[in-house]
Amino acid sequence: MAPESLSDRLLAAQTAWLLDQLVGPGLDERIAREVDDLLAIGAKVSVDDLVDPAQIKEIARLLVTAVPPSTAASSLVTAAADVAYDGPGERFTLADVIDRENVESLIDEALGMTDLAEKFLDQLTESPLVATMASRFVGRIVGDMVQANQAMADKIPGLGSLVSFGTSAAGKVVGAADKQLQQVLGDTAGKGATFAMRRLNEVVLDTLKDPTARDAALQVFDLYADEPVARLDQIGTREDIQRVAGLLQDIVIAGAPTDPVLALVDALIDAFFATYGDSPASTLIEDLAITRDDLVGHARAIVPRVLTAAHETGELERLIRARLEPFFSSPAVAAILG
Repeated sequence: MAPESLSDRLLAAQTAWLLDQLVGPGLDERIAREVDDLLAIGAKVSVDDLVDPAQIKEIARLLVTAVPPSTAASSLVTAAADVAYDGPGERFTLADVIDRENVESLIDEALGMTDLAEKFLDQLTESPLVATMASRFVGRIVGDMVQANQAMADKIPGLGSLVSFGTSAAGKVVGAADKQLQQVLGDTAGKGATFAMRRLNEVVLDTLKDPTARDAALQVFDLYADEPVARLDQIGTREDIQRVAGLLQDIVIAGAPTDPVLALVDALIDAFFATYGDSPASTLIEDLAITRDDLVGHARAIVPRVLTAAHETGELERLIRARLEPFFSSPAVAAILG
C-alpha cells in the first residue's frame, strides 16, 4: 500500500477541521457570526444586485405551472381536507378569531360599494335566465303576500269573499300572462322578466343604502359571535370535503398556467422590485419585521439538526471530501508542495 502523500494528509486534516466546524462544539456561536456576516453584506448590496427579476419570474412561473398538478400538491390537498374535516380539538367561536371592530370595518366597506353592486346587478340583468329566475322569485313573494292577505281577510265577515274575487281575477291575468310567456321564449318574452329583475335590483340597492342595514349586519354577527363555529363533520362527510378540495385544486390547475394568471405573477414581481429593488437587502428584512435575533434563533434551531443528521449517515464527510479533493490533487497544489 502506497504511503499517504502530503496532499492526502492535508485533505484529511481539512476535512476533519470542517467537520468539527459544522458539528463540533461552538456551532451556535459560529451560526450567529454567519448570520451577522450575511446581514452586513445585505446592508451593502441591493436586492437588484442579488437577484434578477427575470430569473425570479421564471421560477415563479415554474412553481405556478408545475406545483398545483404535482403529486405532492394532491397529497397535501387531501391531507388538508382531512385536517379541516377533523377540525381543531377544542371548539371556538367567531369572536375568538374575528374582532368586532374588523367586522364593522368590513361591513362599512361592503355597504360603501353600492355603485359596484349596481353595475354588477345591471350586468346580471342582461342574462335572460337570471332575469326569469328573478321574475319567479318576485312572483312567489307577491303570491305569498296575497295568500297572507287572504288569510287575514277571511277572519273579517264579508271581506274574505271580496279579496278572494280580486285574487281570482288577478290569478287569471297572471295565468294568462304566464301561458303567453311559455309560448313565446324570445326577446319579447324576456321583457317582463327583465323588468322584474331591475325592480329586484332596486330593492337590493335600497336595502344596502338603508342606514339600518349596517346595524342589522352587526346584529347578525353579535347573535352568532359567541356560538361555537360549526365543524365540517357536521356539514358533510369526509368524502364530501375531499371532493370539494379536489375541485378547488382542479380550478387552480386549470387557471394557474393561463396567460392572465402568469401576467399577474409577473406584475406582482415587477411591483416588488419597483418597491425594494434599489434598497439594501437588509431593508427588506427590517420591513418584514424580522429581527437579527429571530434569524439567529431559527438558524440555530434548524441548521444543527440538518448537519447532525447528515453527519450520522456519513454523507456530510463524503460531501466535504468530494468538494476538497479536486483542489488538493490539482497540479497547482502539487507544485506548491514540491
